[in-house]
Amino acid sequence: MRNNSFLTLALLCGLMAPLAHAEQADRNKPIQVDADRMTLDQVKGTTDGDGNVVITQGTLVLRADHVTVKRDPQGNEIMVATGRIVTFRQKTDDPGPTPVWIVGQANRIDYDTIKHTAILTTNARVKKGEDLVIGDVIVYDTQTQIYHSQGGGANTVNKGRVTVILQPQKQKASDGSGKQP
Repeated sequence: MRNNSFLTLALLCGLMAPLAHAEQADRNKPIQVDADRMTLDQVKGTTDGDGNVVITQGTLVLRADHVTVKRDPQGNEIMVATGRIVTFRQKTDDPGPTPVWIVGQANRIDYDTIKHTAILTTNARVKKGEDLVIGDVIVYDTQTQIYHSQGGGANTVNKGRVTVILQPQKQKASDGSGKQP
């Protein structure tokens, strides 16, 4: 049973890798899952982790109060992570001299391998490098890398609005001729 539990949990971590245009090397790293309680139902194809769930694979770290993974016979998976605050952090493959991290949080994160979507709901925010998206719901398409965000009611943290903060592109050094290289 332990091997089957590990396989199902490994699938859970595989779900999160594309969430952030992640570092590709993470997919080949060992997966560690810690929780206060775990339940695996092989007949239904579900795995539940309760209480301080921490999933680590390479640079990916996901923290939640509860995580459920459902897998259908074709191998398609749906993950739901919930809690007071669900967080994830992962290094991206973005080029450059310093690592770029993507950090997200919400009260709920749903990930669907069929639709290739990650949906962060309630008090959602995603930060990639210094760019930031804040809204009540953030939908991220892992194939197109397009974010859609919407605000919530006036009582939400962001007063029902969406906020996007984009940093200016760094200018390339000039060769002295006044023209950019």
